[in-house]
Amino acid sequence: MNIRPISVVVLLLISMPAFAQSAAQLKQENQRLKAELQALQSQCPSSTPAGMNWQGEALQARLDSVRMGWPKAGTVEVTVTATIRNTSPSPMIVNYLSKSMTVVDDNGYRYGTKQYSPETDSVKGIPIYGQYGNRSVDTTAIISAGGTRTITFVVGRRMDSGQTPGSRLDINATFVQFEDLGQGRIRKVRDFPVAFTNATASTRGASSAIGRQASGIVDQASDAIISRLIK
Repeated sequence: MNIRPISVVVLLLISMPAFAQSAAQLKQENQRLKAELQALQSQCPSSTPAGMNWQGEALQARLDSVRMGWPKAGTVEVTVTATIRNTSPSPMIVNYLSKSMTVVDDNGYRYGTKQYSPETDSVKGIPIYGQYGNRSVDTTAIISAGGTRTITFVVGRRMDSGQTPGSRLDINATFVQFEDLGQGRIRKVRDFPVAFTNATASTRGASSAIGRQASGIVDQASDAIISRLIK
């Protein structure tokens, strides 16, 4: 019998005594289902790790998200999004140091910017200093005082049969500050070796599976309540 199209109001009217008798049971069932939903939510990996900040002199970095995926068989990719902030009172020129972005998981596997494609495909949002040995500086990459720049990195590695990626990641990237002295002269001011440790990556597929479980629990709750109303 398909009861879903029946008006909830009609169901309540025709089963008011049973509803009154089962109020305590419904409350108990609701608490149980709520606890199950909370347990499932706690299993969903967060895409924004809490407390992942790095502070250096004049520059601050925040880890916004870390995602792990398998774009093709045997390849694991980690996508890292971070925001850097100029905490100095003056504008600064900041470039990313080529190939300085590395990720190492808790199983000891190391991930790097893709060697089989241009580094510009792996680094988005900031100019790359030192790519292909080129030491030219992009002096237009200026972050105003208090300003921010959001950057995305994609690192990856091949995984052989039997190898399993870890769930905790140490992330490192170096940014370089320059000063434009005019007349084509540029001075390197300092490096910013940004590091985040023990970050958790959200894994594609896990969240959707948990979401399906949560949806099933909601359906279960709906069926349980309606079944009690029509007893």
